[in-house]
Amino acid sequence: MKKLLILCTVIGILPLMLGCATIMRDNIEPITLNSSPTKVNIRIVDKNGVTVFEGQTPTTINLKTSSSGYFNPQHYTVYAHKEGYEDYQTRIDYHISGWYWGNIIFGGLIGILIIDPISGDMYYLEKDDPHINMTPIKE
Repeated sequence: MKKLLILCTVIGILPLMLGCATIMRDNIEPITLNSSPTKVNIRIVDKNGVTVFEGQTPTTINLKTSSSGYFNPQHYTVYAHKEGYEDYQTRIDYHISGWYWGNIIFGGLIGILIIDPISGDMYYLEKDDPHINMTPIKE
C-alpha cells in the first residue's frame, strides 16, 4: 500500500515539474530559403543586429527560436542582394507554440512561468519558409 501511495504521489507531482513545450519541442528550427532567381546572396540578422548567417540560396539553416533570457523570443531579418536586382528584405517572426498551453493541464505554473519561458521552447518560427522573389532593376 505504501509503494502504491508513493507511486501515485510521484505520478501526480511529475507533470508539475515539467514544461509541455520543452518536452515536445526543441528551440532550434530548420528554415529553408529559396529564391527566384537562384544564387541570391543572403544575410540573416537576429533581433539584436547580430549576423547569424551569410551565404547563397538555396540553403537550409538552423535558427534558434529564442534568445538567452526569460520570455525572450527571437525573430530574424533576411537581407537579399543580387547584381541587377532590387535588394529584398523579409522578416522571420516567432509565434507561441500550442504545446505551451498544455502547461495549463500538465505542466502547471512551473511550466508556464519558469521551464518553457527560460528554455525558449515555447516559441516556434513561422511555418512557411520564406521565398525570396527578386525584382529586376528597370533601366
